[in-house]
Amino acid sequence: MGNKKEVGGCRQMLIMMQRNFEIIINNKAKLMMIALFPIVIGLLLSYVSRKNTFECFENASSALFAITSAVIYIGMFNSLTEICKERSIVKREYMTNMKIPSYIMSILLVQAIICLIQSAMLTGICYTLLDFPSSNLLFSGGSFIKYYISVFLIMYAADAMGMLISSIVKTNEIANLIAPIIIIVQLVLSGVLFKVDGGVMEVVSKFTISHWGMSALGRTAHLNGMITRAVFEDETGRLQSIMPTISESTYDAIGSELLLVWLILLLFIVVFAILSMLFLRRIEKDAR
Repeated sequence: MGNKKEVGGCRQMLIMMQRNFEIIINNKAKLMMIALFPIVIGLLLSYVSRKNTFECFENASSALFAITSAVIYIGMFNSLTEICKERSIVKREYMTNMKIPSYIMSILLVQAIICLIQSAMLTGICYTLLDFPSSNLLFSGGSFIKYYISVFLIMYAADAMGMLISSIVKTNEIANLIAPIIIIVQLVLSGVLFKVDGGVMEVVSKFTISHWGMSALGRTAHLNGMITRAVFEDETGRLQSIMPTISESTYDAIGSELLLVWLILLLFIVVFAILSMLFLRRIEKDAR
């Protein structure tokens, strides 16, 4: 008898994608969470934000920081336990010729669809209720699309980061313990709560999704062009605005810079995917 024909990598990926979709559809609680989470958070953010949010730098940066934080949280928890919850199954299938890249890509593609839907919901609610400023960066019109692309890339990068954590740890409990620490680091190094202009911390901040997420949204919203509440009187007696140090370059409304930030967020996704594949290859040594 001849050997059974080996299933190719692309075919494996499609089969696993179909399985993942079926699991989500059959899990009513998960399906409801995917749908309601961005809606509830979007409405909450819109409710607590100040009126005329985008009329001054402080209010606008606070609102964009809250949105960035929420998007990272949603993305990360979408995939945080996707791998570790079925680690024993993955090990068994890997030992019977399952290809790790196919498995990781099947998760990434399914998560991409989820993030596309969730980011559309969240962006739509915040864009409408908070009256986001229009943006002419890259091309005229289409302001919503630019905000949507930024929110999607932030969420998808956080999703890929959650998948990386899930590929490293062995249990859901450990993943859930690590996640808050990762999120706190992201928020602290975003450059909004604390200054990170100069020194080692500025370099480290460049490796966080929050930094580039805030940069993408801040550039799109023309954050640097907004007035500030902090003013001083110069020698002529006129009031002058004091712009925060971080605004000098991070939020410059330059189309090419926004495109570069989008590419950097895409790079995060690619790097996290590759690292997930490398870490998951160690699963054959897993004692579980």
